[in-house]
Amino acid sequence: MDINQKIAKEKMMKRTLRGVSLISGGASTCLRVIQEENPGGALWSVSETVAVIASTDDVSGIQNLKDIGYPADDIHVVNPKNGYFATKLLMFLDKYKPDFFHQLGWMPLTPDEIMDQYVGLNQHLGPGGKWMYGVRRVYAHMRFCQEVGRIIPISVFCQFVDPVYDAGKVLSIRNIDLDFSKTPEQNAEMLLPIEHEVQIAGRMELFFDKSPSDAQLVPNIAKSLREEEILFAMKKEARDKYPPEA
Repeated sequence: MDINQKIAKEKMMKRTLRGVSLISGGASTCLRVIQEENPGGALWSVSETVAVIASTDDVSGIQNLKDIGYPADDIHVVNPKNGYFATKLLMFLDKYKPDFFHQLGWMPLTPDEIMDQYVGLNQHLGPGGKWMYGVRRVYAHMRFCQEVGRIIPISVFCQFVDPVYDAGKVLSIRNIDLDFSKTPEQNAEMLLPIEHEVQIAGRMELFFDKSPSDAQLVPNIAKSLREEEILFAMKKEARDKYPPEA
């Protein structure tokens, strides 16, 4: 029996996991995940996206989901600026009773109350922590490499959600060489389909019972205190180059 046959057999023996996806943008990864949950897809009988929660009511992902026929009744909005954030998130999670939630481009810091009750996954790449989202992550990574004179592949990963931004242990990871002749924006575009694939692989790992105790630590490209200082400076530079309204 080859590996594909073994995976197919295990899928038949296990219950499909129920997931709630959390989005804050165009939901490209969420859409790809749902596509792979259809018959014949990599996540068929592995996971089912039973609901989607957006962080604001004007994110383009809401319409993108409706355009592919995802049920509007299972798309909800919980804006952290409107108060009672944890309570409202728990209300919807408790309604659907998922096995996990998956932060797919989700911007808010998830409240501890959610992590106390539900397993969470997070989509990320490159340097993590304060300010690190969008193309900022690629920019900071590229500038760090330039500053230390060392070319380092960028890590694209699916991790468990942690109380500290982007600090959760890693379920699946791919290390990708960037093209330093291209812009951060061009490299980010190249990485997007890889981000999709890595999140799909992360769901597979969860399905096959990978736990935080089995997972690896988030990779750190800084190898000394001095390099940590350089990396932090590059994160600030990325923050200033790409303001939130950009």
